[in-house]
Amino acid sequence: METKLITALAINTRQRRAQVIVVVAFVLIAASVLAPVGAIAQERLKIIYSQFTMTNSVTWFAREAGLFERHGLAADLVYVDSTPSVQALTAGQAPIATMSGGLAVGPYLNGLDLVMLAGWCNLNAYQLVARPEIRRPEDLRGKVIGIGRFGAAADWALRLILRKLGINETKDVQIVQAGGGGPATRLAAMEAKRLDATVLDSPQSVQARRLGFRIVADGLELGIPFLQGGLVTRRSYIQTHEDIVRRVARVVVEAIHHAKTHKEASLAVMQKYLRVQDREALEDAYESFVIKQFPRAPYVMPAAVQAIFDLAAARDPRAKTADPQGFIEPRFIRELEQKGVIDQLYGDKR
Repeated sequence: METKLITALAINTRQRRAQVIVVVAFVLIAASVLAPVGAIAQERLKIIYSQFTMTNSVTWFAREAGLFERHGLAADLVYVDSTPSVQALTAGQAPIATMSGGLAVGPYLNGLDLVMLAGWCNLNAYQLVARPEIRRPEDLRGKVIGIGRFGAAADWALRLILRKLGINETKDVQIVQAGGGGPATRLAAMEAKRLDATVLDSPQSVQARRLGFRIVADGLELGIPFLQGGLVTRRSYIQTHEDIVRRVARVVVEAIHHAKTHKEASLAVMQKYLRVQDREALEDAYESFVIKQFPRAPYVMPAAVQAIFDLAAARDPRAKTADPQGFIEPRFIRELEQKGVIDQLYGDKR
C-alpha cells in the first residue's frame, strides 16, 4: 500500500512539474512576443558626427525619437571635430559617421575603402557672410576669409562659392583656419574683427544678419552641387556587418520622415544639439534643411561628389580620373525604395 502511495505521489509530482514548465515556457514566449521594441536585445553601435550643424542632424533626430532602438541598435553618438573624425573612422574607433563628402574624399583617393551610403545635403547650403563694408564679391579681394579646418565642409564650400563668383581662392583672398567649434567659432571671430568674411549656414547665418553682417553669396541660390551631409562607412564593414548597415539606412530614412512630420519635436532636438535658443533662427534652419533639402530617398548625387573631385584635382591628380560611382553605395537606400518602405512612410504625401 505504501509503495503504491509513494508511486502515485511521484507521478503527481512529475505531472505538476511538467505543468509548471509548460506554463513558464508559455509566459516566456508571450513576453518575447508582447515585449516593447526597446526591450529587444540591442546591437551596440558607435556613430560619429563631425560638426554641430544641420548637415549632421539626421542621426540626432533618430536618436531622440528612439528610431535606433526600434531597429535593434543601441547607438552611441559621438562628436569628433572635422578631420579627426575621419581619422577615428579609418582607425576603426567607430564604423559609421555623418560628415561631408569633402572630409572622406582624401582618404578615399589614398586607397581607403570609404564609401558614402546616403546623402541628405547634395547642394552647397553655405552662405558667404562678410563685414558690412564688403558689398560685392569683388570687394573680397585681398581679404581674410575664415573656415574651420582645411579639408572640412566649410573649406570645400567656400572654395566652390568663390570659384562660382570668379574669385581665385589662392591668389585673390587669404583663407585661414578659425579652429574647431563649428560655425559659432567663426561667427565669434567675425564679431571680434579677426575675419573679414566666412561661410555659415542656418541658423548661424540668421544670427549673422542680425549682427549687421552682409550675405554676399548663397550656395543654394547659386545651385552649387556639393555633398555637404551624408552617411559614410567602409566597404569592409559592409561586408562583415551588412545587416547593421541595412538597419542604419532604414533609421536614416525614418529619421528624415520623422523630422519632416514632427516639427516641434525636431526644433527641440535642434535646440539641444545646435545649442541655439533663437526660435526664429531654428525655424529658418528647419525650413532650409529639413523641408527644402532633406530628400525622402537620401541618395548621394554623383554631381555632388564630382564637385569635390574637381576641387581636389588641384592637390591630388588622382581626383581627375576618379569615378564618383566608386565613392557611392546606393543599394541600401534603393532597397528601401524598391520595397515600398519610403512610400509607406509618406503615404500619398510627396
